Amino acid sequence: MHCLQDPLSLSLTQPTRTDVVKLRVAHIVLSLDVGGLERVIIELAREGGRLGQDVSVICLERRGVLADEVEMAGGRVFSLDKPPGVKPAMVGKIRTLLAELRPEVIHTHQIGALLYAGPAARRAGVPVVVHTEHINNIAKPLTRARRVRSRVLWWLAARYAVRFICVSSDIAQAATTLVPASKVRVVANGIDTSAFENCGPRALIRKQFGIPPAAIVVGTIGRLHEVKRQDLLIRAFSQVSRQFDAAHLLLVGDGPEREALKSLVRELGLSDCVHFAGYQSQPQSFLQAMDLFALSSRLEGMPLVVLEAWAAHLPVIASRVGGIPKVVCDGENGILFDSGDQQGLVAALLRLLTDKGEAERISRAGLMRVRSEFDSRHMATNYQAQYIEALHEAGRR
Repeated sequence: MHCLQDPLSLSLTQPTRTDVVKLRVAHIVLSLDVGGLERVIIELAREGGRLGQDVSVICLERRGVLADEVEMAGGRVFSLDKPPGVKPAMVGKIRTLLAELRPEVIHTHQIGALLYAGPAARRAGVPVVVHTEHINNIAKPLTRARRVRSRVLWWLAARYAVRFICVSSDIAQAATTLVPASKVRVVANGIDTSAFENCGPRALIRKQFGIPPAAIVVGTIGRLHEVKRQDLLIRAFSQVSRQFDAAHLLLVGDGPEREALKSLVRELGLSDCVHFAGYQSQPQSFLQAMDLFALSSRLEGMPLVVLEAWAAHLPVIASRVGGIPKVVCDGENGILFDSGDQQGLVAALLRLLTDKGEAERISRAGLMRVRSEFDSRHMATNYQAQYIEALHEAGRR
């Protein structure tokens, strides 16, 4: 079985020459708190500098804990301290800052950021606004009233972007129901693959949680939120642990479901072998403590954690949702199971835990794919190609 290449992504495989072009690019986001979207911005700031960009990041609400990393990567960070709620006055504040920064390209992340930054960019005379949608928010179940309101807001926001970029083809397909198809593009996420080679002290991390050096560790990284379905992973692990009594489960991340998940662990009698690492500023270092990575989400775009697990040479099991099936080829570089299918997840875990040869083959295939197709340099170059193409169309380059 082979993964299919989506037609929407074909135009991005031939990026234009960018080595002589200098661009002033301003990314606009709600905040730089922990998440895959925010880590993408860090990589775009780092690689944008390599491409000759002058990179700024404007946080509408607050700097966030990852702001320092953007600055270490060479970008400048500004925070406009937007209070909660709808604040039309923010458009003027953004416009004032844009007049000082004079960016040629505004790149928004999250539809809320585009709603404020789009009008501000137009008033400030910014020639190009591009937007990236990182998750399929259109597919979220909503009441009729909220769905109508959401669609109106999307339609209004999309009027300001000349490129509506999606990180996976399923998001792009959904976007074309609200956004002109001529604006929609697909640019895959990317990571700095070199950062995951021996990126953490395996023995030290295991010792920290009382995990024996020779134990089998299944792990996951992500916010402890209902959409990530860590409860499904815990229940599946409970079944697996009956056959592998030396197995451990490591959950890295924090969130609103933490106490409920801890209660579930106690209920299932797993307190000695399920470990909560909590929030970690460098969660990727914990990958080295794992033997197998599992992602049980019911909703995803193109999750960076899958790419990071591959880069750390781990076999990956993931739910068949969002853009994951376009990246993870079932049986080739990972194992897929249907969203919410606990027995399917159990079978996948047992399959790789009982066959080390297959686990090694799958992890090696994942490593080769992430290095060849999903490095942050590819991602940044593809985005730069979109910037330049849009500037040419606007008659500005």
